[in-house]
Amino acid sequence: MQSQKSSRGIFSALLMLALGALVLAACGTPATPQVVKETVVSTVKETVVSTVKETVAVPQTVVAQQTVVVEPTAAPNPEAVIQGVEPNAEVTLWTFWLSPTFDDYIKSTIERFEQTYPGVKVKWEDHQATFQDDLKNSFAAGTAPDVINLSVGEGWVSDYASKGLLLPLDDKVPESVKDIYFPGLWNEQLVDGKNYQFPWYNFVGVELINTEIYRGKPVVDKDGNVTGYEGGAGLKIEDFPKTIDGLPALCKTIKDKTGAICDIRLTVNDLLAQMVYEGNVKILSEDGKKCTFDSPEGVAWLQMYVDMVKAGTVDKTILVSDQDRDALNLFLSGKAPFYQTGPNLIRIVRDQNPGLYGYLAVVPQPIGKSGVAGKGGMGISVKGDTKYPNAAIALAQFFTNPESMTEFSKIVPVYPSSPSAYDDPFFSAKPVAIEDSVKPAAKEYISKLADIVPTVPNKADVNQAVLDSVQEALFNNVPAQQALTAAAAKCTELINK
Repeated sequence: MQSQKSSRGIFSALLMLALGALVLAACGTPATPQVVKETVVSTVKETVVSTVKETVAVPQTVVAQQTVVVEPTAAPNPEAVIQGVEPNAEVTLWTFWLSPTFDDYIKSTIERFEQTYPGVKVKWEDHQATFQDDLKNSFAAGTAPDVINLSVGEGWVSDYASKGLLLPLDDKVPESVKDIYFPGLWNEQLVDGKNYQFPWYNFVGVELINTEIYRGKPVVDKDGNVTGYEGGAGLKIEDFPKTIDGLPALCKTIKDKTGAICDIRLTVNDLLAQMVYEGNVKILSEDGKKCTFDSPEGVAWLQMYVDMVKAGTVDKTILVSDQDRDALNLFLSGKAPFYQTGPNLIRIVRDQNPGLYGYLAVVPQPIGKSGVAGKGGMGISVKGDTKYPNAAIALAQFFTNPESMTEFSKIVPVYPSSPSAYDDPFFSAKPVAIEDSVKPAAKEYISKLADIVPTVPNKADVNQAVLDSVQEALFNNVPAQQALTAAAAKCTELINK
């Protein structure tokens, strides 16, 4: 029995050798290597001929082969760009007026973040009309969220940062991460030369026009052709002012012809910035120790609004409202001729007043004397004394990375703060809905957003002093020069405390 087994084993070995030889032959290699034992060289003219006289066989060496299975190593997650994230960190995130419309997006982004940074847990809350009060109260109580969605355009970032409530980011974020964003947006809200926010979603500033008021209702013939307009101000959409100084005459024309008044709103939380962008006003002296916005440029800027109030062409309540929703609601009611916003809010018009949506037109917002459109829209900041700074930074950065921002842009007409996000074909596609009308030009517009407003110490207090004086000029007949001179004196006192 043992002999039969041995025979079979030998036969198997021989069979394997034979098969190996066949394989080698099939590959074009001799089954058995050969060497020359004796060679005779014959020279004919310049041709060399080699002749093999005898060959001998060389024993073949069989080399055992071993198959090694290598398990693939997972590639690093490209979205995990923040190092040193604290294990088992629990961070809270507050957003501004995003629920319930964007619940799915926020929740799916948080889920993707928790997969990217395993062990970190996120608790999300959305606050709306009471956001500012809720946040101020939470800071006072020591319960403020770790990661906070703040409006850059409204001056919230600089307000909280100047009070030491936010975490400075420049020395905590790698240069490779900073380079993800447009430079003008990373540096758009500096306080004492330091950045306190990751730039998030932005708006391409537009004017939504109620064409029923602005132009009039279309007159249609029996074949469905528009032959004219009636009942409105008779204005052409393409003639909407390209610069701020064209608004007073426009509002007067609309009131005279339709009785409708404009719902223009001052940026009451950051009037100094509005002066700079709209009036090209120099608000501080070169040494930064004196407020100089009571200049001829500053007076001309304020006088423009004073004149509109006196003419009764603007809604006085909306003009100084601290809630942009008030202006939106007036427009939604169908009583306002136009409303300055971002195309992201067109969806609210579509949802809440479909009839008005059918009469919408969109034009770029007019530019001020500075020639710069303005700051960015929304940012995400980190609480200054957060228990988990790296995890909080990672979450803020994650929501503002190219992938997250692009996905958000596909849901609502907002625009990313990162150049690479615009490589997605979504942004170059031909617009279909009115909300998308500015999409192809968005990258260029967003790239030019910048903060041209110098840092003002004690900015919140300064802004309140300016607002008080501006309202005196608007509503109590105090001359613009007198009001701004008083505000500048108070401002100079406050910045030198």
